[in-house]
Amino acid sequence: MRRKLSITYLVNDLDDRQILGYFAVTHKAVLIPNVRLSNTSRKKLERFARLDRATGDYMASAFLIAQFGKNYGVDNGERISGKELMDITNDILVNIQRQIGGGIIYLDCEDNEKLQQFYIDENFQRFGERFSKEDNQKYLQYMRFF
Repeated sequence: MRRKLSITYLVNDLDDRQILGYFAVTHKAVLIPNVRLSNTSRKKLERFARLDRATGDYMASAFLIAQFGKNYGVDNGERISGKELMDITNDILVNIQRQIGGGIIYLDCEDNEKLQQFYIDENFQRFGERFSKEDNQKYLQYMRFF
């Protein structure tokens, strides 16, 4: 049974139809701890999230970039850059956001310095971390506002 929990987009080279990259997006609830947030982020977040007074954390409905990757099998000269792939992802998310509303994009990132810097350069800010028992791995959580 297909559940359509997320939509996967393939980015192809127009000439030879080679897959250059991919990303998957979905809409999901996320818990955002209040402790790491700047006052500016809190003010923005309050437009899109509800504060749980008992825990002090925010609960938000957000767009999740569930998968994001380049095809490293493509020759380096023809390979898509992470920035180009993120720009395409953003274009899709902005279009969806205009149709249904919302204002937060988030993702999980492996604890890898190069990946972390990439997302920081793309204006994401770290807000938490989670541990996946399934993968036996820690993931860092990043978010950005539209």
